Formats: sequence, C-alpha cells, structure tokens
Amino acid sequence: MTEDERTERERIAELRTPGRKWVFGQLQGWNCALCAARLYADRPICTVEVDYGSVTETYRLYVCAPSCETARAARRPAPPDGDHPLIRAPRRRTGA
Repeated sequence: MTEDERTERERIAELRTPGRKWVFGQLQGWNCALCAARLYADRPICTVEVDYGSVTETYRLYVCAPSCETARAARRPAPPDGDHPLIRAPRRRTGA
C-alpha cells in the first residue's frame, strides 16, 4: 500500500464521523466528498447517514476519479510559452 492510498483511506474513514458538517453539493454527488471540488469524473466511495432532528437521511458519497490529487493536477492550466505573452481582454460592463 502506497502513502497516497493510506492517506486516502484514512480520509475516507473520517467521512463517517458523527456530527460532520457537509456541503450540499457533497451530499448530492456534485462535489467530491474529500476535497469538495466539482466532480467531472467520479467513483462512489461510501454511504453516510445524516441526522436532521428526528429524520435520518442516507447519502451515497462520491470522490474524484482516479484521485483528488490527480484530478486537481489535470485541471491546472499549462503555463504560457515564453515566446507568447498572455494577453487578457479588457473587462466590459454589462449593466448601465
């Protein structure tokens, strides 16, 4: 087992702690349960029960596929070449 796998397994175990605060998107499967990033490729990881007073809801949690670190690295833009400087368009006001 590699260091990344062990730390991810520990982080998954922490997901089931009672009283944990959740972001709405994490419970709905829109955001990663571990890093809260928007999910474009996901994998189911576990289910959790959340208490709302007298009501208990069960949610299936999803995480980045293949891993949060790999997904985050893939979303980073490539640095511009030294020959072509980055030119930004001026902002335009849309209101009056």
